[in-house]
Amino acid sequence: MARVAIVTDSSADLAPEMRASGRIAVIPATRAAIRGRAPALQHLEGQPIAPPPALVDSFAATFSELASDHDAVVAVLPSGRLGPSVNAARQARERLAGVVSIEIVDSRSASMGLGFQVVRGAELARQGMDAATIAEALRAAVNRYHVVFSVESVEHLRESGKIGRSAAIIAEALQLKPLLRIDEGQIIPYERARTRHRAIHELADFVCELPAVERCAVLYATNETDGDRLLTTIAGLTGLPSHRLTVSRIGPAMVAQVGPGALGVAVVETDVA
Repeated sequence: MARVAIVTDSSADLAPEMRASGRIAVIPATRAAIRGRAPALQHLEGQPIAPPPALVDSFAATFSELASDHDAVVAVLPSGRLGPSVNAARQARERLAGVVSIEIVDSRSASMGLGFQVVRGAELARQGMDAATIAEALRAAVNRYHVVFSVESVEHLRESGKIGRSAAIIAEALQLKPLLRIDEGQIIPYERARTRHRAIHELADFVCELPAVERCAVLYATNETDGDRLLTTIAGLTGLPSHRLTVSRIGPAMVAQVGPGALGVAVVETDVA
């Protein structure tokens, strides 16, 4: 049986018990490596984000260490359009050509939208699948993972280039709380709400409108009370059992892009094929 290691970075927002149960190797994702918060990482649309050399070194060191007791590695990483981890892993793979087989999966997501894919990769590895088959299965299922956020302020969106200065001024004047969705690996506007209460219901409605939900994580940056309110609302509207619902704190990688007041959901849509 091939021994396949699963690797991600800390922007997956996995709880320690989830990392341990899947034997998942996690590389730290620092705020310095987040697009829009570090000018050196700005790039033209469609071009890869240049990774910091230290991040490439981290991936290379992790891959090299795993090669000692694994036959292959599958790295499941945040969207290449949101940060440099995918490109860093690719450069690290080039350094280790011939040392260990490495598959790199761009999740086209972030936070627990990425985390759920990492956990699925670990499940497939435990089932004895080889690295290429695991990577193929994850890529084929990428559209089943959804992430939607509500933000308290548009300032972080303006700083990271998600909206223009004029739109930010109007949104602040009207006290709008935009809802954002990760779509095709980038953050785009989804809906807007005037109050936190309304935003919570918009997020819950998003979950309810999906045909079938396998798992759902409520995501919060700083306000755990709002996270619990959203969890209760979703549970009441969907009837999902507690083992399919979880609450996860958003890590600094996503907070750098959407702000400290962010609240959201990551949802795995049931495969009905």
